[in-house]
Order: sequence, then C-alpha cells, then structure tokens
Amino acid sequence: MENISIIIFGFFIIIVCLLLILVILIQNPKKESIHQSFMDKNFRFFGIKRTNTFLENVTWFLSIVIFFLILFFNFLLKSKY
Repeated sequence: MENISIIIFGFFIIIVCLLLILVILIQNPKKESIHQSFMDKNFRFFGIKRTNTFLENVTWFLSIVIFFLILFFNFLLKSKY
C-alpha cells in the first residue's frame, strides 16, 4: 500500500512541477521598457494586469503545494525505511 502512495505522490509532484514551469513561462517579464509602457495603457482595458496577478498567485500557490507534497513524500519515504 505504501508503494502505491509513494508512486501517486511522486506523480503529483511531477505534474505540479510541470504546471509550475508552464505558468512561469507564460508570465510577462517585469522589465519595463518604452514599448511596455506604451502598450500598458492600451492593454489595461483588456485585462492584462489582472492576468499577470492571477498568474503570479497561481505561481505562489503551486510553489506552496510542491513544498508540502515534498514534505509529505519525505515522511512517506522515512516511514517505509
């Protein structure tokens, strides 16, 4: 039973890591430039600012989930051996 739970938690850790990589890659860089400030005024109407804050919140959430999954995974491995 413990082997199955270890495999399941390992699978969840891999999935969350891949999601975190994907979310980080689609975020806009924080670097400001002339082009960025010009486009910022035009795209504020379309909700780009809210998308960036949503992606930032998802990044923090996935990071916290990975942290706790790894802790629990470590406890499972220590209890097995």
